[in-house]
Amino acid sequence: MTPPLVSLQDVTVQFTGHRKAKALNQVSFDLAQGEVLGLLGESGSGKSVTLRTLLRLHPERTTQVGGSIAVAGHDVLSLKGGALDQYRGGVASMVFQEPGLAFDPVYTIGQQMVEAIQAHEGVDAQAAQQQALRMLERVQIPQARRRFDAYPHELSGGMRQRAMIALALVCKPKLLLADEPTTALDATVQIQILLL
Repeated sequence: MTPPLVSLQDVTVQFTGHRKAKALNQVSFDLAQGEVLGLLGESGSGKSVTLRTLLRLHPERTTQVGGSIAVAGHDVLSLKGGALDQYRGGVASMVFQEPGLAFDPVYTIGQQMVEAIQAHEGVDAQAAQQQALRMLERVQIPQARRRFDAYPHELSGGMRQRAMIALALVCKPKLLLADEPTTALDATVQIQILLL
C-alpha cells in the first residue's frame, strides 16, 4: 500500500505568551497524492492554523506543537535550517489568504518568483524569469511582463491573488495549501484558477 502524501496524527497547537490559547486539539487525517481535502469551519476554528502548521510558519518561541506531521516522506516537525527551507516551496507551498501581506513590499513580483525558482530548482536567472512569466500567464495576469516588474502594491487585489497563486505553483510542489485562494477573484476567474 502506498503511504499517504500527508499524514497528521493527533496534532495539537498551543500558542503561549502573555496567555495560552489552544488552537488545535488532536487533529488527524491522511491525504493521498492527487486527493483534495477541504477544511470547513467557522472563523477561528483552526483552518488557517492547520495550514500554517503544515509549513511550520508559527513562531517557535511561542508555539507548542504536538503529535506528528509527515509530508512526502518528510518528518515536518523535525526539519531545521536548509532542509526546512527546501521543504517550504519545493515540497509544500501555500496560497495565503492575504497576498498583500504575504508578498515582500520592497521587491517586485518577478524578483520574488525568480528567487523562489532559483532556490528550489538551481536554474540561472534568465531561465527562472521565463518560467515565472509563463506561470503569470497561466494564472491569466494581463500584460504579464509588465506585472512581473511591478511591486505588490501596484497590483489590484485580484491580480495580487493570482500572482500569489503563481508563486505557490511555480516550483511544482507536491502539496499545495490554499487558504481561501479565490476570495478576491471574480466568478469566471475563480473557476479557471480552481481548474489550474
